[in-house]
Amino acid sequence: MKYVHVASKPGHNGVDYDKAIISENKLCLHSIIDGMRQQNFNTHTLNATLESLRDYTENYVRPCGGEIFIDSGGYSIIRGDVAPNDIHRYVQCYNALLRLESKAFDKIFSLDIPWNMEFPEMNTREMIMQLNDYALSTACEIMCDREDLLDRFSFVWHFKMLSQYEVWDHLYAKHGLNLLIRHRAIGGMVALRGITGIKFSPFIGMAYRCFLDYLDGGRFDMNFSLHFLGTYLEYDRFAMAILDQLFSMYLQGEALVVTTYDSIHPLQATLKGTSSPLFEFTGEELVVRDNLINAPTRVLNQVYGDERIVAFVSEEIARRQAGERLINPKSFGALNIYSHRQLNCFIEHVVAKHGLGEVYFQEWSLSKVNGHFSSVMNSLAETHPSLFTKHMCASILRNVAIIYEFHRWFVESRSRQALSLLMADNIRKIKFPGKLV
Repeated sequence: MKYVHVASKPGHNGVDYDKAIISENKLCLHSIIDGMRQQNFNTHTLNATLESLRDYTENYVRPCGGEIFIDSGGYSIIRGDVAPNDIHRYVQCYNALLRLESKAFDKIFSLDIPWNMEFPEMNTREMIMQLNDYALSTACEIMCDREDLLDRFSFVWHFKMLSQYEVWDHLYAKHGLNLLIRHRAIGGMVALRGITGIKFSPFIGMAYRCFLDYLDGGRFDMNFSLHFLGTYLEYDRFAMAILDQLFSMYLQGEALVVTTYDSIHPLQATLKGTSSPLFEFTGEELVVRDNLINAPTRVLNQVYGDERIVAFVSEEIARRQAGERLINPKSFGALNIYSHRQLNCFIEHVVAKHGLGEVYFQEWSLSKVNGHFSSVMNSLAETHPSLFTKHMCASILRNVAIIYEFHRWFVESRSRQALSLLMADNIRKIKFPGKLV
């Protein structure tokens, strides 16, 4: 699994930390919403955002061999930043981006219109079906004979309500997307924990659905590509690592599994001044320092590279140690992203070392699978109690049970009907307090 940094506008004063951030992470997500917030937005207002996108790509992404993903701005529609009467115009602007700017990005997510918090009149099955049908049909018309776009387009699924999942399932079939798309994504997870209070990873069933679609598509000349939008919790990343191993085992070398995820959290935590631990993976062990300000000079040099920037960061560390405000809140951004990715390396190491994907093939009862995982969790809780807390271990074990259920379905039947029942049950467990009427 690879982390995708959510890019923000670079600062024009003082030290430019964005180059260090992109050089450290290589993958970034850039939204087009800034060109669509205006009351009378159109392709002209969008063009200013596209100029900013081109500038960001040329000055930050391409020099370090990075990749840039484009966020369609669907979450802003959920928040009500775009009025219902303006959504058709929004679709037209998005389509203009598809037609004209494919060389400006490496991947673009489909324009998804799943739900609206501000305009409840939109939240009907008919309205959501019509809007997404229009967005998908027009996008498909543009892409049908454009290999450059098909190689970049990623279809975003939504599933937190059964009625919503049924709309997406219908449109997926109607437009023959399984024969068209080459990348898949799972959306609708931003703020989902806060709304529902769930303590498990809601995307597991949807990931299996995407994997089955990939298999049915039969394009093993392409990797299985899956992106998780807006998720970052440690137990989510643990689940992703297990799914990576399982999907790779299912494929038996026919193709690679490429999973990515994005979140604003690693950067936002430093902007808010939140105290964050520093993780460093040695290849076998995880070294944990209780705060980023305890980073050794060796790590600062590795992360920031430029001596001048390292000197500025060292000054910022001294300010934080003295209880003073940072001059530039982004100064710790690259360091926290490095730490975030180091933890990912450790999680993947744990999954590989303990065969946490293989155990699903070795043991055929959930109690025995749980026993294997519990032993590993107990050991990790002893060595890293601040990370593998009782809460995290409990959430991992909840995910273990969900993965077990879908794994058994996959190896025993792979029936679409049985998958629909499993998906419905999984969606009910999310308990999202809304519905499409």
